[in-house]
Amino acid sequence: MDTSHRAAVGLDFTAVDFETANRSRASVCAVGAVRVRDGVIVDEFRSLVSPPPGFDEFEAGNVRVHGLTEADVVDAPGWDVVYPELMRFIDGDVFVGHNARFDVSVLLNATGAYDLPWPEIDTLCTLQLARSALRVPSYSLPWVASHLGLGDFDHHDPLADARMTALVLLTLARLHEATAVAELASMLSVAMMPTFVDELDSIASELDSSPDPLIATGFVAQAVCFTGALRLMIRDEAHRLVVEHGGLAQAGVNRKTTVLVTGDFDSRTFRPGANFSAKLRKAFDLVDAGQALEIITEEDFVARLSLSEEALRSRIAQTGVSRRKLPEWVMVQSGAGPSGDYWAWFNAALAHPKGRAAGGEPCIWCDAPVASNIHWVHRDRHVCSVHCNERYKRAAARAWDRAGIRRPAEPAPWER
Repeated sequence: MDTSHRAAVGLDFTAVDFETANRSRASVCAVGAVRVRDGVIVDEFRSLVSPPPGFDEFEAGNVRVHGLTEADVVDAPGWDVVYPELMRFIDGDVFVGHNARFDVSVLLNATGAYDLPWPEIDTLCTLQLARSALRVPSYSLPWVASHLGLGDFDHHDPLADARMTALVLLTLARLHEATAVAELASMLSVAMMPTFVDELDSIASELDSSPDPLIATGFVAQAVCFTGALRLMIRDEAHRLVVEHGGLAQAGVNRKTTVLVTGDFDSRTFRPGANFSAKLRKAFDLVDAGQALEIITEEDFVARLSLSEEALRSRIAQTGVSRRKLPEWVMVQSGAGPSGDYWAWFNAALAHPKGRAAGGEPCIWCDAPVASNIHWVHRDRHVCSVHCNERYKRAAARAWDRAGIRRPAEPAPWER
């Protein structure tokens, strides 16, 4: 099977949606995907997933949104089984998601938790396409779908979300008379991003365009107001976070407000037709009058902070002590190459000579501290994250190739 990037020459793509058990991006518990060929949905994929060990706690906030519990996935396959099946289904397509940065982050983090190789595919975000093309109070999937006349759906069922994401892209393509995915992205000035290449250490680094690595920018130049009772934090703390992330915290909605955070709804209940407060209705009126104002839930607010922090950590690593040189011990421990069990040799070659990290040791790639509760493979190698682990593995593979160390031609998991 050809797993190279499929040229985005027509309305061919795969829309994907993930659900997670908790706040960790590695805690995938369900996935849905739909394949589109020539502008028509032709196939679907859905699976519950047993989250990776160490990331398998189901938090109440996540359960409230998608309704899945530990009991639902107790007999489900692990991500190490579902991942190859999903990649065979995607088959080199453009990966389309609504808030694709979240879905790509889940894809990479869950895959990294199993020490599996990351895929290299192009991604496109329908949330970004909708922001460019539409003026609606919220750019969450139910609001975009309603605005485009696509009807109701079971939001946060991963297959239903993936199907609606596909319909959103196809509808935007029809409205703009675009005949190819790449053409639509170009028309709306939304870039298709690769999941990983050596020149892009992390997709998250693209979230932050600030040249200053010490400033988080989740709400830079945004005027943010809150309405309703917040569940995850007190109002003063929320205001402080807005300011720390480059924004202006407001007490009330006015003509300068660009983001309104509602604590009265979550991502499942914030839908067109709900019973809205006076402050929300005022915001809708401002949007109808042409104001660029977006309404998000408290969970969306926290997610935007989280994405910004991820970008911040990535940027600090890149501009600080970002090691691009493979540690000397790797080649010493590699010897002449594998003579028996390939994976035993692979793990032994990459293991840190001081043994498993207890927590707090510097990452061998970026110097960030290694946490005590991350995957044992990462602690064995003294790497702080799936991103640094992937860079470490790729650097080792290049060094082995230069040294002429023969290794079995390991196919990608989805090619086996």
